[in-house]
Amino acid sequence: MTSPPLKYYLLLLLAMVFWGGSWVSGKLVVAIAPPLTVGFFRFLIASLLFIPVFLASKRGAAWNYTKRDIGLFFLLGLTGIFGYGIFFLVGMRFTTAAQGSIIAGINPASVSLWAHLVHKETLARRWRYSGFVISFLGIIFVIGVQALIEFRPDYLFGNGLIVCAVIIWGLYSMLGKTSMRTQSSLDATTGGVLFGTALFGAGAVCEQFWAQPALIDPYFWVNVVYMGIFVTFLGFLFYFLGIKHLGATKSSIFINLVPVFGTLFSVIILAETIYWTFLVGLGLVIAGVVIINFPEPSKDEEDPPE
Repeated sequence: MTSPPLKYYLLLLLAMVFWGGSWVSGKLVVAIAPPLTVGFFRFLIASLLFIPVFLASKRGAAWNYTKRDIGLFFLLGLTGIFGYGIFFLVGMRFTTAAQGSIIAGINPASVSLWAHLVHKETLARRWRYSGFVISFLGIIFVIGVQALIEFRPDYLFGNGLIVCAVIIWGLYSMLGKTSMRTQSSLDATTGGVLFGTALFGAGAVCEQFWAQPALIDPYFWVNVVYMGIFVTFLGFLFYFLGIKHLGATKSSIFINLVPVFGTLFSVIILAETIYWTFLVGLGLVIAGVVIINFPEPSKDEEDPPE
């Protein structure tokens, strides 16, 4: 048995860098354009990249999609693309990139919780459930403790929206798992992105996107192109390549790096202030997620396909 090539670990690391940067980019772009317009152009760009990759994967293969598959694709677009995107973009209007990225660090815990509620999945050891408590304490430090030290109602509101985004992402992940029982991850992702783009498009029309001054602002396009190409297209592509060649457990551990990169970029690019409560919260969130998801050796575990 040979070890997976190093390139897949590097691709996963790049995906986490891209996703960490999305918090800074989101913070910058919502300051110059309304959220539905931002989401529409972001996912329109991603759709234009996903479609040729999807068509290439279907070359010579039958297109077997049932009404149930199409319905799941719509729900994926409604939750993980449109729903998550709305809460993320609106939330970033009120909170900081550092706070948002740290709160989003509980995404894996949210996925595990939804897996327990929907698919009745249980953790291998009871003590692992303490990870949910530890992660929640981390969010308390970011939202609650800092609010006692320096109360900002706009931060509180924005952070609440980010928590909603995390909850919706967990639901999206469970719908994705259900969809991928009959369809590939590329099919599910592409279908979700296309439906999500259509929903954002309808909202952007209501915002009269064609009349937005941001459309002639280079900063708008730099950030939208970054989120469309790097965060959405390459980020998802690299992540699923990691899952394919390294396995889901090893790949999911990398998600712990997203709040680290998000916090780092918020300091370097936006010069945001990082309070000690944020660092404590970041540490608790990462520790809790690691406790929940840390892999256990198993004699039945198979190497991922090469």
